Amino acid sequence: RSQCAAMVRINESQRRGGASSKASLSSVRRSLFILLVVLILPLMLWFHRIIAANLTDVAPAITIPHGSLSSAPPDKNQSAPIQVAYAISLIRCSDFQSSTSGLLDAATILRHSVHETSVRNPRSGSKYDYKLYAIVHANAAECSHVLSDLGYEVMLRDSPVQIDEIRGEYLRKNVHKEWCCGANEFVKLYAYAIDGHPIVVHTDIDFMYYQPMDDLFDAMLMPHDSEGGKRARRRIEMEYPDKVMPENIQAYLTRDYHQVIPGRKAAFQAGFIVLKPDRKVFDEYLEIIREGNFVEGFSRQNGWGGKGYGGVVGSMAMQGLPAYYYDEVRPNATVELNGCRYNHMGANVFYEDVPNFIRRYKDLHGKCRRNVEGCEDCRRTDVSLIKNIHFTNCRKPWNCAGISSMSKGNIDPRTADYDHCMEVVGKWHKARTDLEARIANVTGDGEVLRGQSGAYRRDVFMGHCKEDCQDGYLPIVASKEAMAKVAQTIWDASG
Repeated sequence: RSQCAAMVRINESQRRGGASSKASLSSVRRSLFILLVVLILPLMLWFHRIIAANLTDVAPAITIPHGSLSSAPPDKNQSAPIQVAYAISLIRCSDFQSSTSGLLDAATILRHSVHETSVRNPRSGSKYDYKLYAIVHANAAECSHVLSDLGYEVMLRDSPVQIDEIRGEYLRKNVHKEWCCGANEFVKLYAYAIDGHPIVVHTDIDFMYYQPMDDLFDAMLMPHDSEGGKRARRRIEMEYPDKVMPENIQAYLTRDYHQVIPGRKAAFQAGFIVLKPDRKVFDEYLEIIREGNFVEGFSRQNGWGGKGYGGVVGSMAMQGLPAYYYDEVRPNATVELNGCRYNHMGANVFYEDVPNFIRRYKDLHGKCRRNVEGCEDCRRTDVSLIKNIHFTNCRKPWNCAGISSMSKGNIDPRTADYDHCMEVVGKWHKARTDLEARIANVTGDGEVLRGQSGAYRRDVFMGHCKEDCQDGYLPIVASKEAMAKVAQTIWDASG
């Protein structure tokens, strides 16, 4: 019992001593905690103020405006988009293919298609802006005002070379007979003299853009060995994919293969070219014209420089001259684009019939006029692959050509496919219908819809034709004031 009593006393003594020690420790801890609070709390408050200030400074840069289609607002310091010059040439106000009203609507839809494939239409995905030019021959001055009303900057010009300046006798005496406009067609060369733009795209007025051409522009402007330049070049659809592109691309063009005479050279297709403006090139062209070294006939030594650039429609003017220039005078400067995708005409590029083919060439019948195997048939190219359209073989949309026959003005089955042409021409009428809807929306006036009252082939012409042929065409019904409002609210808007 005494042992147990002694153990109890020892335990009690230990508990009393432990309680005293714990009390001292707790006191120390409380003192430390108070000290830490006194030191750290001011630091925390100071740090919080710094963070809040920084967040306030950053907030405007990450705030997305209500309704914005972009994931971030525009960078105010970012440079303006590169502006490409889009030019057309007008040499006369009308001909058997186009009335004045038809040409006006052609220029309107062309202008709308440029807008729709540019940076001003966010849905296009393009990063390039545009400015419109119209190179107008003095003969067409009287109708040039309608182009300026549409937003084209009119460049009124006479032919850059007068016929009496041409030293070569044959060219001097015969160039005036050339399709379509003789020496007057040389006004197209003024595209090389347009200043203030790194790139000029020149087309005929019977043209429509269907998809952006950023890859062409990128490959022209970016260093050929940069990542962006390489990527753009890989995407370009060339007529001859195995051909090496020049490091400095000065122009893109297509050729008129459907006109090729067996064993002869292909002419340039004068309705479309993408070029770097260059006064030196312009001057070189003019000197070639003045020299007038053009050999008549159909031999292999005919045409410009006696090099075989002749014998086809337009060879004395803007079909033969550029082909000769870029092949012989300034070689390795251009890229020839796939003519089924760019400057699409839907033409027959096989040796089967007219033009310039007779059936006595039995070994060539059915073969490609490009003299390659596996030639793409442009008459059947999927429309979704087409970049832009030149309305030639499929006729002008404002001609209301809905018949397949060999008669003048109809779709010639020897050179084009009727169903394909209806699909291609329908794209133009769809673009016009879209524009008319916007005009009605902007003006609040349904008057423009009167231009859709035609009953002829509504599935293709969408009410814009009352009968077959040019006389059946119903032009766009919109006043000058209405079109000015469209320009201000749609075309001149940046998104």
